[in-house]
Amino acid sequence: MHRSLLALALALAPAAVTPGCTGAAKTEVELVRPLVLTPVDDSKGALKRVAEAVRADPQSGLEVESGEVAGEGGGPAVQENFATGPEKHVLEDYIRTHPELAPPADQAFGYERLRDGEGRTSWRMHCVRAGGLALRELAAADLIEGPDNRPRIRLRLVPEDSQRFAALTAEHRGRRLAVVQDDEVLTAPTLQGPLTTGELEIPLAAATRAEAQAALDHLLGR
Repeated sequence: MHRSLLALALALAPAAVTPGCTGAAKTEVELVRPLVLTPVDDSKGALKRVAEAVRADPQSGLEVESGEVAGEGGGPAVQENFATGPEKHVLEDYIRTHPELAPPADQAFGYERLRDGEGRTSWRMHCVRAGGLALRELAAADLIEGPDNRPRIRLRLVPEDSQRFAALTAEHRGRRLAVVQDDEVLTAPTLQGPLTTGELEIPLAAATRAEAQAALDHLLGR
């Protein structure tokens, strides 16, 4: 059985170190279930193989979405394929019953919940790199309204994680960065450049303020 993305991240991620720190930083919000920030990475073709299998299997109950994302470092656009399903467990069950489609040991599948303009939900499968930056604590977390007038979660990182986050986003400019909790991808935006403010925003599929608050409470383990 493949280990979860979270287990791999906690095993592979280095311990956070704050240069020149003489004492433990005050923890404002301790996460019961850590968040993992890790690049979307299908360089070994795991998700491509899933997409090919779904296209060849009309009884799978899944669909394939295709699109393009800007190439890394401003290079040529890269074709992306996503397997999608009506429920997360449908995607998970498909991989479970097709073990030959499991990702390599240094990668993992994550699942992103989507909501369309009519309020219908679906799930998208991503292939992400194991490891990454594991966040076990936050300086603050709250709800804000995004430029699309939809609620989103705003996270403020503690100083040591903020430094590592800036380095991670600089290294992977032009690629998608997944924000993962357990095996659920909360968001996977394309990085336009390094993020140095120490803040991270997560758009929500929630339709109401109450749903958004419930999503924040779930993220924080309340």
